Amino acid sequence: MVTDLDLFGDLDTAALPERQQRILVVIRDWVMRHGYSPSTRQIGDAVGLRSTSSVSKHLAALEDKGFLRRSPSVSRPIDVRMFLQDSPSRQSGEDSVPVPVVGDIAAGTPIAAVEHVDDVLQLPRGLTGRGNVFGLRVRGESMIDAAICDGDIVVVRQQSEAHSGQIVAAMIDEEATVKVYRRRNGHVYLEPRNPAYEVIDGDNAVVLGIVVSVLRSV
Repeated sequence: MVTDLDLFGDLDTAALPERQQRILVVIRDWVMRHGYSPSTRQIGDAVGLRSTSSVSKHLAALEDKGFLRRSPSVSRPIDVRMFLQDSPSRQSGEDSVPVPVVGDIAAGTPIAAVEHVDDVLQLPRGLTGRGNVFGLRVRGESMIDAAICDGDIVVVRQQSEAHSGQIVAAMIDEEATVKVYRRRNGHVYLEPRNPAYEVIDGDNAVVLGIVVSVLRSV
């Protein structure tokens, strides 16, 4: 299989198994269109693999060979920067950031996180800051006193640590919520900003990132 991938310096894509060449082409084409990586399921659909675990094995092999870097993204498995190095948005110098909206997050009782991309927003760098960012739609009213309302989109800078008092997106038992992160007496609490809701025990919570912006449809 002949590919026109010229992003890998001295690495020889022609030496890869055909399936892995096809995976690289799928990732490159998807990234050039959307600005973020396809999910493992989307890759599998494109190359004829039904099992996401089989896709993951091919991605791991490509990473071991130096063709991919893994991403810590909540929903996207691949660091796409090498695929974007020659994209039109990079060449134009526009300082905008693609922000994938990857599902819903509860401002209220935690809800299951939905890890498929259902929209991509192009936002000014000033709204996102530096680092990897993603968007989550807010469901519920526990954060209304922090001006985070039902239907808003929170832009989250991905990181695993937070300072006490920051607003975070967090996972609790595979469910997602947005709350104020608070450390007190050696314990973590996730605090609402609505007196009708109770503080959540956050000792076992996993911080997904810090809320850096709130977007509201008008």
